[in-house]
Amino acid sequence: MKRLKFTVPLFAVLFGTVLFFTRCFWFGQNGDLVLRNGLFYTGNLSKPQAQALVIRGERILLVGKNEDMERFVGPRTRVLDLNGRFACAGFNDAHVHLFNGGKGSTEFDLSGIASIEEMQQRILKKAWELPTEAWLIGRGWDQSLFPGGVWPDKRYLDVIAPDVPMYLVRICGHVALVNSKALAIAGIKTGIPDPPAGEIVRDPATGEPTGILKEEAMRLVSQYIPALSKEGTEQAVLNALNLVEQYGLTSLQDGSPPDIYPIYEKLLDNGMLKCRISLWFPLDERPQQYRRLRDRYNHTKLRFGLLKGFVDGSMGARTAFFQEPYSDEPSTRGIPLMTQEKLNLLVLRADREGYSIGLHAIGDEANGMALNAYALAQRINGMRDSRHRIEHAQVLTKKDIPRFKELGVIASMQPVHCIEDLPWAEARIGAARARYAYPWRSLLKESTVLAFGSDWPVAPLNPIVGMYAAVTRKDTLGQPLNGFFPQERITIREALDAYTKGSAYAERMEAEKGTLEKDKLADIVVLDQNLLVIPAQKILQTKVVMTICAGKIVYESKK
Repeated sequence: MKRLKFTVPLFAVLFGTVLFFTRCFWFGQNGDLVLRNGLFYTGNLSKPQAQALVIRGERILLVGKNEDMERFVGPRTRVLDLNGRFACAGFNDAHVHLFNGGKGSTEFDLSGIASIEEMQQRILKKAWELPTEAWLIGRGWDQSLFPGGVWPDKRYLDVIAPDVPMYLVRICGHVALVNSKALAIAGIKTGIPDPPAGEIVRDPATGEPTGILKEEAMRLVSQYIPALSKEGTEQAVLNALNLVEQYGLTSLQDGSPPDIYPIYEKLLDNGMLKCRISLWFPLDERPQQYRRLRDRYNHTKLRFGLLKGFVDGSMGARTAFFQEPYSDEPSTRGIPLMTQEKLNLLVLRADREGYSIGLHAIGDEANGMALNAYALAQRINGMRDSRHRIEHAQVLTKKDIPRFKELGVIASMQPVHCIEDLPWAEARIGAARARYAYPWRSLLKESTVLAFGSDWPVAPLNPIVGMYAAVTRKDTLGQPLNGFFPQERITIREALDAYTKGSAYAERMEAEKGTLEKDKLADIVVLDQNLLVIPAQKILQTKVVMTICAGKIVYESKK
């Protein structure tokens, strides 16, 4: 009997132990968040659609059918019914200037102004609100909207507020309009030489500066503008990040000034960074200086991205560099911001150090220079998986289009530029060159990787607007009826891939994100319309319902 009494408790202990570990294992397989009854576009070619998805921690545990998810639902699992809504990988903006966008909320908005007179009226009202000795800082004017496309000059500012220094940046960010007060502060007067890679526009009769500063000449004045306070700088970053969540963006590839990046670190350490940011640094003569930073920024939410260089300016400002003169201003081909020799040297050094490089190039000559530099680096340093890019790749020659694939160069493009520029682009460069402006279809035919972004604040941050532009090549009013060189349109699926898979590939993160697959990061956007089936004209009406980053819901629409 004693033996029997001993055996029963032992059996109970063994059974309880097995049950305990079984339950631990079972609950350990539960998801933290289950999304059911959705229309998931996975981006995975072998399994492009799904009904449901399980998230555990920061990653996707399973993608499949509704019934597949039941075994992952435990007592602490949150289950959300998407009620048939469309969902896909979180949007990834491959080219954004986050700080400038956030700072724009504190600057005077000049976008959409249709005449110099309207500009004067709005500036006068704003100038009266400023404290003594404050600068009037604005952004967004576009002379192509003015009657006759006439450029503004300092006279129009001097007459309304001569004692207020003004610095007003064109929509492209490559030109500034300043008044006489700002010119005086900077010591810019008749006879002062142009800086390298910049132009002080002058009155042809008197040689006096007009107040228009292009490219590097902008810095002659901007260096005197008082910096934002530490608090103001941090608030600008927070303002921008709040918008990011609302547009379904879970990843950004950011060209903000590097001195902003410690703010991102602080947010990350405090658990307040609700998106992933890939950081850009200037391409210069000493790429080895970035080795320490490459090790420092190695987190899935904050990582070292690329080295960024500029080959030319913008087409709207006529500083983009072309092989032939501008059709509407034959006296110029634009402004190259460096020689081919200097560009070659910078690219060779950075490529040898193993960095990815992004070169800003708009005009066909600038794009050719960028491709030439990459080709030379391959010949001298050897081929590798470099993930070099051309940022914008806006106007190409037909012969340069295949070179992207041949050299493994990514076309990092911003579709909204096409529909913003189409009212004047053909007049500026002629039909023959405009035919290969924003040539998305031609690049895809050559199997080039497209990575889409916004260039915010130069263009709207919302990826939905970018996808509409890529699919229609029409402005937001539906013009022109057939689209701007419609043979370069792409499908909504291709545009969606460029905003997710392509952008992830561009930052070497395609194994971690860009598609909805098991073990990938749980970055997801839920929309109120199925982008893959709605008519193209309805794309613009699509709204974000929910944004999920790292498995956490960071935004939910209140509607």
